Amino acid sequence: HIHMAETKAEVEQIVKEYGKRPFRYVEETGLFDGKGTLAAHCVHLDDEDIAIIKKHAIRVAHNPGSNMKLASGIAPVPRLLKEGVCVALGTDGASSNNNLDMLEEINLAAMLHKVSTLDPLAVPARTALKMGTEYGAKAVGLMGVGKLEVGCKADITLFDMAGAAWYPRNDLASQLVYSAHADSASTVLVDGRVLMEDGELLTLDKERIFYEAQKCAERLTK
Repeated sequence: HIHMAETKAEVEQIVKEYGKRPFRYVEETGLFDGKGTLAAHCVHLDDEDIAIIKKHAIRVAHNPGSNMKLASGIAPVPRLLKEGVCVALGTDGASSNNNLDMLEEINLAAMLHKVSTLDPLAVPARTALKMGTEYGAKAVGLMGVGKLEVGCKADITLFDMAGAAWYPRNDLASQLVYSAHADSASTVLVDGRVLMEDGELLTLDKERIFYEAQKCAERLTK
């Protein structure tokens, strides 16, 4: 896992110091030879960069929320998808994303590229949803997850559809991407084990976590 071409300044610095762009420089070290690289961000790419990504079957972790907050730029996701690159979604760290909400990242991925390309079909809802599920599993080399089908592990999130965002009911995938929020998630199963049921965490002490997080933040900011 490596962050690549996140900012213009990063690319310019590598070119200045080594006479080549980041993807070319890293390729020449041999780090991409294992065919298992996950490259985060990939915002500032040229044709050669994309050719290297395809050559080494590099998977891309797109982080729209972080890229927007830090003003890093907009990754060429529609082109990467068109060229057959596996593009998954990530949140980046809490300092540059805050809520680490994967459903929000799905929404942003669907919306951001419509704006940047002036094409309302640039990243359709179902494609964005796959980026946050099926393509995410593929990006980190996991088999039998990321899809609801026979033979896959029971990794399932159930959403409470009683809220106004779910009416009128037409295209449920579109409503999940464009209308729903993470707090609509009511029940979560991981490999068949129920971790949250009807909004209640069954394996974690939520109040204890909140308390310790606050104390940690206070120590760091004194």
